[in-house]
Amino acid sequence: SPGTFLHGLFETLDFSQPPDEAWLAEQLQLAGFGEQWLPMLSEWIRRVLQTPLNQAGIHLAGLSPGHYLVELEFYLPVDQMLTAPALDTVMRQHDSLSARAPELNFQQVQGMLKGFIDLVFCWQGKYYLLDYKSNWLGEESDAYTPQAMAEAMISHRYDLQYQLYTLALHRYLGHRVADYDYERHFGGVFYLFLRGMDGSASENGVFYHRPEAEFVMALDRLFSGDKVEAK
Repeated sequence: SPGTFLHGLFETLDFSQPPDEAWLAEQLQLAGFGEQWLPMLSEWIRRVLQTPLNQAGIHLAGLSPGHYLVELEFYLPVDQMLTAPALDTVMRQHDSLSARAPELNFQQVQGMLKGFIDLVFCWQGKYYLLDYKSNWLGEESDAYTPQAMAEAMISHRYDLQYQLYTLALHRYLGHRVADYDYERHFGGVFYLFLRGMDGSASENGVFYHRPEAEFVMALDRLFSGDKVEAK
């Protein structure tokens, strides 16, 4: 319930403006939370919006309307029967997180995969995707270090999630951006562990990864039904 509530707030916020407290109070009431949460929630959102996400200074408050899309819906065709071993092999070959995770186990699938990406934005000519996570990893900010977040990513198989998102966005940009080139235009993936973003350290609560171009092309071929040779 709190996770869904937080997602709903970030879906409707104007990142370039401080959160309106009257609106926040109304949202708390509608969700069944007491008004005593208002000061903390207002400060929390303000901190998340202002936190630099990387060394280049990307921050949500610096995004202006027209430079991002909220809840981007996508359809990812699986043109031929896709098996867990085939996908697992490609993932382990190219992603160090996937290499540490348990083997994938699902029934073979074919058809259309539908999903939503929390946020897609453009910053200085590069496109990024972002996902909000409300996972509780501990009470202190040092429970949300890069190492702790990596373990959570593996535990919940968020590695597969961002790989699918990356492939979907890669195909989308290929249709929408003139002279699109993955290396030139794709900036990477941000996962924001909201409970860990307290400003004590820029990396706390912010997980970043940029899949290799070779990996994304291999996924693209796999989902298109082409054989992918494992090294």
